[in-house]
Amino acid sequence: MPRLAEPPRGSVARDATLNGCFETMRAYQGRIFRLAPHMDRLYASAKYLGLVPPKDRRVLARQLTQALASSRLKEAVVRVALMPRGPQPASPHIVVWPAHVLPSAMYRRGIRVAVVPARKSSVGAIDPQSKYSARLGSVMAVMDAQLRGVDEALFMDAIDGVTESTASNFGIVRDSAIVTPPCYLGLLAGITRDVLFELAEALRVPIQETRLTRHEIYNADEAFLSSTLKEYLPVTMVDGRRIGTGRGGPITGRLNRAFRQLVRKECHGPTTRRSRR
Repeated sequence: MPRLAEPPRGSVARDATLNGCFETMRAYQGRIFRLAPHMDRLYASAKYLGLVPPKDRRVLARQLTQALASSRLKEAVVRVALMPRGPQPASPHIVVWPAHVLPSAMYRRGIRVAVVPARKSSVGAIDPQSKYSARLGSVMAVMDAQLRGVDEALFMDAIDGVTESTASNFGIVRDSAIVTPPCYLGLLAGITRDVLFELAEALRVPIQETRLTRHEIYNADEAFLSSTLKEYLPVTMVDGRRIGTGRGGPITGRLNRAFRQLVRKECHGPTTRRSRR
């Protein structure tokens, strides 16, 4: 059986190794949101890294939901890391801890970010579609952000296009349309980023994928980060430049409201396990 424990804040998993992979999921009302896509990405990461994943993903999915139920948490973060064991199937390590819900004021005022010199591995070296456990580039980027007195860092690609943050995807709003970098530039296809395209279609907001320069970001009407834990968090200052009005914008707000409606639809129905969480 996998371990159930709470890891130190900021860690991938207590026993994570450099050649393991992981997934971080959000549970609402005792249900893991979009569990199937997370499982797909976990197994794809394992295959890319040469790990032998657990043979039956349905068994691992049940272990994740059972670990969540055992935690008795309704609002939680569930993380699974696959540890290599040579030719044997990778050993899953599962951790569950209470979700830290960001205050609503943060979604109104937004956060400050900076484009930092730290770089991730190039696409040619390690494909960013794999969520591998070695995160030195992100650690260095966070240090750069802290030295600049901002909340988060943004990475650039090899030709100075902005791609993503250390743990979130990135996008802007320009002329009432959403613009986000394409994954082939060297960024992870986040689950919440995928949902972004669903929500944009439902809200009838145009969306496109294209390379973003700092010039385009500085002149954006809105900017935001998207991730499992942040949902759609406004970015209101980049490199000391105010973005738009300097507060969370209307389209980012609509995205968050639509996302939470989607969560209520998918996660707030009757559960199969009637236990306190």
